[in-house]
Amino acid sequence: MAAKLNNNLMIRTLASDLNLKPSDDPVGEIIAYCHKQVKRFLADFPKCASPTELLEIVANKLRTEFREINSDAELAQIRTEFLDKKESGFVTIHNELDGNVLGITLKRISPQPWDLSYVSVIDCRGDNNRKAYYTKWHELVHLLILTDQSRLVFRRTHLAHQPKPPEEALVDVIAGTFAFYPEMVRAHAQGEISFERIEELRSKLCPSASRQSALLGISKAWPKPCVLVEARLAHKAGQVNPNQQSFSFKVVPPPVLRAVHVTPNDAARKTGIRAIANFRVPPKSVLYRVFHEGLQYAEALEELSMWRSSDGTQWSGGTVRVKAKNFGDCVQALLIPVPTTH
Repeated sequence: MAAKLNNNLMIRTLASDLNLKPSDDPVGEIIAYCHKQVKRFLADFPKCASPTELLEIVANKLRTEFREINSDAELAQIRTEFLDKKESGFVTIHNELDGNVLGITLKRISPQPWDLSYVSVIDCRGDNNRKAYYTKWHELVHLLILTDQSRLVFRRTHLAHQPKPPEEALVDVIAGTFAFYPEMVRAHAQGEISFERIEELRSKLCPSASRQSALLGISKAWPKPCVLVEARLAHKAGQVNPNQQSFSFKVVPPPVLRAVHVTPNDAARKTGIRAIANFRVPPKSVLYRVFHEGLQYAEALEELSMWRSSDGTQWSGGTVRVKAKNFGDCVQALLIPVPTTH
């Protein structure tokens, strides 16, 4: 992802607009820029110890207030409230939050001296409620990298089955980091990582975060090597054309259990682990057993080399402890390298 974004003209232009030094890694420069701002904010709040507290601090420093929408009636009420305050940007907000947009930040054009500069409206209706914590961070990151003060509206758009614009993809990466701020997670990351330990930290540090986002964010921030794998029934790349309306002229094989998402944390990358997405799950793996036998949870020691593709490519990194948990339509697993003994 980062390599692709680094070569994108929009991302390079954004880095230039932020007055960052020319680099072959503009993504890294932009992320570092955001971290410097947040560290500067934290200098005024040395007792801040959780990403939840950090969220409020960053929002205040960036001069925005969050307004959560839990029903259509609340949306209508907020629209009327701000239109009465001569904030014309709210005229179409009921159309903007149409199910594809989870959050929207508007720059106030008629603020009172005591008002904040922006309003971030977060759609918490229905299933969107579990995404609200992440959506707030997404909106804040847009403000962190704001370069054109004349822009009045910034959106977080959720487009299913469509590629995101480069800036949105970059914002996703940065928001995911701050939502589970590594320094704060690592201060509590003791012992071996597990699903139970991740849930404990979620409840303690950011209880409004969804369990799925916490699983990803906390495993990435964990100081010791770990790879998060999500396996579900899927086709091999190229077997199914999503734009193809009919398969009558082509026999499509049934989907098989594949590691559709593979996320090593920084510590795992440094150990040289090689784990590639969309590999077929080996029948000997505990992931396969948990999914196909309907087990709720199981552990096993496995060799990463058992993961092989049809062309002979394989995963590498030695022996790992696999902790696999059934989530119904998928199985999630934590892969933890086992130190070699001499």
